[in-house]
Order: sequence, then structure tokens, then C-alpha cells
Amino acid sequence: MAMSAARRAATPSGAFAPAAVTFAARLKKSTNITGLEVSPYPLEELKEKFSKTLSLLQTLPDSSVYKQATSALTQHKLSTVEKAIQQTKGVENNAEKLESVYQQTELDLDAGQLEQVLQQASAEYHLVAKMIDWKAWEPLQNPPAPGQWSYFSMAEEAGEGGEDQHVDGSKN
Repeated sequence: MAMSAARRAATPSGAFAPAAVTFAARLKKSTNITGLEVSPYPLEELKEKFSKTLSLLQTLPDSSVYKQATSALTQHKLSTVEKAIQQTKGVENNAEKLESVYQQTELDLDAGQLEQVLQQASAEYHLVAKMIDWKAWEPLQNPPAPGQWSYFSMAEEAGEGGEDQHVDGSKN
């Protein structure tokens, strides 16, 4: 099966190194996670990945709930990273100050180490490409059977009676 343009665009292009700016070597020597190396340029890599993800999301229809939710979350993360990049201006050669900015960004993102966030961003980027291939926003080819998407009633499960309620708000 041929790979779509979106999937080809999601293929990693190699290592990232910011042009024209030399950063101090990272003080952090290990993520303490097997197989996850310390990124020498985590903020720049995240900015690039979030920007590419947002660009790819633009190809989905505006009505796509996945596009709406993922765009909002990715834009929030990108804004946090861009704010951190501004804080690194003028301290590119001060490893301690850079690490302080990186640590604060990890707290602001609240998603683990920057290297983990980078992995998550890469996975989301690849998922967007797959969603484009799958056309997940289109109606199902085979409609679901009646009652397939009915949710159980907590009251009924607790033995208190109650009625099941469907996603559309109707009841059994």
C-alpha cells in the first residue's frame, strides 16, 4: 500500500540542531529512563515538532473533534515552549540557567521530562498523519447496532434500579 503524503511528512528527518546559536552543553547527563537519551536542544525540538503537528492538523476538517482538541492542547504546549525559549535568550552559554529554564518548563507542561514530552509530541504527530489516512472524521461505513453505544447505569449496577441512558439522551 502506498504511503500518503501526510505519512511521508511524518517520517523523522534526522537530528535537530538550531542554526546560528551555540548552546552550553547540558548539565543533565541522564533521563534515568532506559533508552531515552538526554536531548541537547529540547525546547527547539519541541517547538519544531509542535509547529509541524499544528500544520498537519490544518488539513483535517474544522468539524473534527480530534482536530479541535489536539490543536488546542498542542497550541498551549507550543506557547509554553516559546515562552521558555524567550527565557533562554542571553543565557545560551550558561548551562545552569538553561537547566533552570528546562526544569521550569517541565513543571509548566506537567507531562514529565522534556525528553518524554518530545516522545509524546512525536507520537501525536504520527497519529495526526494516521488520522488523515484513516479519514476518521467521516461517517462509519456500517452504522452501529442499536444499543451498541448504550452506557450502563451506575444506579442499576449498584442494585438501586435505574434506567440505562444512551449517548443521545434517550432511555431504555
